[in-house]
Amino acid sequence: MAFRWGWTGLVLALTAGCATPRALCPREGGDTWTEVQSRHFRVRTNLKPDAAAQTARELELLRRALLFAWGPDFAPEDFVDVIILRNMGELSEFTQGHFSGHKRTTDRGPLLILSGHEDVPGSKPPLQLQAHELTHHLSDYVLLHRPKWLSEGLASYLETVELAPDGSLAVMGRPSPWNLERVREEGWLDIDALWDWDGKSLTDKDAQERHYASAWLWVHYLINKHPARFDAFQSLLARAEASRRAWKSVFGDGADLKEGLRAYVESGLYAVLTQPLPPVPTELTSRELESAEVHAIRGLLYFRAGGVMSYDERLKKARAEVEQGLREDPLNVSAAVLAAQVYAGNDEHLERARALVKAHPDNGSAWDLLAVYLDEAAEPEVMAQARTSAARLLPLNARVQQNLARHHLSKGRLEQGLTVARQAVALAPGELSGYALQAEALFRLERCPEALSHQRRAVALLTGSHPEAFRKHTRSILKSYEAKCGEAVKTAPP
Repeated sequence: MAFRWGWTGLVLALTAGCATPRALCPREGGDTWTEVQSRHFRVRTNLKPDAAAQTARELELLRRALLFAWGPDFAPEDFVDVIILRNMGELSEFTQGHFSGHKRTTDRGPLLILSGHEDVPGSKPPLQLQAHELTHHLSDYVLLHRPKWLSEGLASYLETVELAPDGSLAVMGRPSPWNLERVREEGWLDIDALWDWDGKSLTDKDAQERHYASAWLWVHYLINKHPARFDAFQSLLARAEASRRAWKSVFGDGADLKEGLRAYVESGLYAVLTQPLPPVPTELTSRELESAEVHAIRGLLYFRAGGVMSYDERLKKARAEVEQGLREDPLNVSAAVLAAQVYAGNDEHLERARALVKAHPDNGSAWDLLAVYLDEAAEPEVMAQARTSAARLLPLNARVQQNLARHHLSKGRLEQGLTVARQAVALAPGELSGYALQAEALFRLERCPEALSHQRRAVALLTGSHPEAFRKHTRSILKSYEAKCGEAVKTAPP
């Protein structure tokens, strides 16, 4: 999900020349790193502290503005980790210059990776970059299935948001100047060609630019000229309907759309929305990061940021950063959590996790790590404490809530498990595990219609990225529920 910078604004490859700057820790000659936390964001960065705080405030304003794209009542419970490096040169160490912004989904929750403004080193990321990647994050709560053209088209549509200096107003819907220029000069891809974008990795710069510009155009056109049908299409995606089937049921073969698109491009007529913004949370906490934490961040970027570096090379570099971080501080939670992901070895991680919860009893990630490696049969009380402590301290982490729900169900506490599973679904409506856990609780409570409904939603959320054995198992559970509940019980997904 690459942000497009400048008039072409797309994926930027760095040219050969002077050595690439590196985002190092202070002990190695790097800048001071800061963590700034607001209501919905944790920003970790080597920007100057004032630029870090400004970005956190701006992200809160952008979030509030972008929520209106899906209606005044859209208010997900979310908390986002954000890592910002000073510029594209520093980010390129981890991404090989393939993007200036990226949204990732990790087992620790959503992660935005951004670079500061290239033209003003050390200053905050451009507003367009923040808005683009934040749109990708927020759309996860609404569009449970979405093709790439829609995902990038919406992000491109909303990246042109403008905020009043005092944060009281947002203006949305202005055309993207670089995309508009491109489609007017060079044309655009037909919607049929954009459907084929899914699963493709485009390496040709011109092809990339054309796909992004065309996606923006189609979304801008549909919002302005076919808003009711576009809303209906999104509503089907929000119910986990397969994207092509949803499109066909609303737009058919799209012939009427193609006829009107050229006139739309030439007319230059479009709607712009000026939206008053309610006050957003302004309280910030800030702290300077130790070098061990910086090594953990660098390791996470190697491991998660992507790019063309091979997995083995990324893993090797991530391990080196983890090892250095743990040498500097054996009880650094971020380094210990990442170590568990890049290394196997139960005993070492378990003993480290025990030490972590003693040193950091208020750190949910430490308790979560302990729960992962505990032998519940040998230490059931410690496991219960670890699961409940992690969930209490990380209330907005869907995976942690899923694990607590699973723990309750394993102990026969069905109502408690159901309550926590519902919270997990609210936190991550696009993840099928929460629905499957709800279905299990409801089935065991002999609430068959609801159980079937939620298990059908879990099946609807299966994709090709899930292993075949997992897909088969998820479908087999539905069949077993149907067999025991009776085939006459039919209900649509929730």
